[in-house]
Amino acid sequence: MTSESNDSLPTTLVLTLDYELFFDRSGSVENCLLRPSAMLTDFAAKHGLRLTFYVDVGMIVWLERHAGKDRRFARIGDTIKRDVERIGCAGHEIGLHIHPHWEDTRWENDGWSFAGTRYQLGQFSPGEISDIVDVYSNCLAGIANDEIESFRAGGFCVEPFDVLGPSLAANNIWIDSSVVPGAFLLDVAKGFDFRHAPSDEFWFFNASPLSPEADGSFCEIPLIGFLVPTGFYGKRMFHRLRVFSRFKIFGDGTSRKPGKLEIVRRLVGTRPIVELSIDEPKVATLREEARARQDRKVWSILGHPKLLSSRSLELLRQFKTERGIQRSCSVTEIARDVRSRKSATLTAGRLGKQA
Repeated sequence: MTSESNDSLPTTLVLTLDYELFFDRSGSVENCLLRPSAMLTDFAAKHGLRLTFYVDVGMIVWLERHAGKDRRFARIGDTIKRDVERIGCAGHEIGLHIHPHWEDTRWENDGWSFAGTRYQLGQFSPGEISDIVDVYSNCLAGIANDEIESFRAGGFCVEPFDVLGPSLAANNIWIDSSVVPGAFLLDVAKGFDFRHAPSDEFWFFNASPLSPEADGSFCEIPLIGFLVPTGFYGKRMFHRLRVFSRFKIFGDGTSRKPGKLEIVRRLVGTRPIVELSIDEPKVATLREEARARQDRKVWSILGHPKLLSSRSLELLRQFKTERGIQRSCSVTEIARDVRSRKSATLTAGRLGKQA
C-alpha cells in the first residue's frame, strides 16, 4: 500500500521526538530531556496533539547496569524512567530508539565518553543485535507498561535490515520510521543512503525498507525530506560561531561533527535532502514546505527535545493552523490505519475474483 491509496485519509500530523542526549558532549538530562519534553507535552495537551517519543533506551540500560557502582547512576536512571512514564501516561506513544554505542560507552572524567564506540547496529554480530533488541525492548516495555510496536534506528542507520528485522519481529515490533526518502549522509561511521527509497507516504516491506512489497509484514512510516536552501549550512556554521544566537537550542550538549567529506559536500556540493523537523534551525523551513506540498495527507515530522529553540513550538503552531491539520496521531496509529485499509483492499480484491 502506498500513498496512491490515501485519498480518504484526513490531513494528518505524525510528530515524532527522538528522546536522547548528545553524542559528543552528552549534555544534562535536565536540559536535553526533562525540560523540553515537558514543554512538548504541555503544548500537545493545549493543541490536541498525540506525539511519539522514540526513547534512546540504551541510555537507561547503561544506567541500570552501572547503578551499583555509583548512586548517581541509579538516581539519573530513575529520573529518566519517571519522565518516560509521565509521557506515556499523558497519552503519547513510546517507541523503541536504539543507539548501540551505549554498549561500548565508558564513564570517564565525570562524564560519558563515546570515543571509539560503535554507532550502527550493523557493526555488531547477529547474535549481539538480537540480544540488544531483546534487552532494550523489554526494558522499554516495562517502563512504559505497554507493548512497544514501532522502532527508529539511531542516526537513521536501519540497514542492513535483514539482520535486524527478525529480532524486531520477535519482540512484536512491526513498524519502522527510520527512512528519509532522498537523503544520504557521506560518513563512514554513521552514514546512510536513502536516495533510492520510495517517495510514498507509507509502504510495506520485508527484507529492506528500501524495497516495498505489497504483502510485507513491516510498515514504513517515513519522515518527510526536503531540499535544503542554498547557503543553509554556511549560515548554520556562522550562527554556531556566534557567542549569542537569537534562537538557542535548549540542550546544553554538543553533536559530533560529520566527516570531512560530508562537510565539504554540504558546503560546496549539491544541495542535500534532510528530514523536515521542528529542530533549530530546520524549523524555519516548515511553513514554506507546507505551502509547497498542498496535496500531502500525512505529515511525518521529526524533532529532538534537546534541539528545540524558543521558536520551535510557535512555528509548529502556525504550521498546524495554516496547513489545516485535521488529525494528530502516533506512528502506530497511522500504521494501524493504513494496515486496516490494506487488509480491506486485499479482501475486496479476493471477493471480486470469487464473484
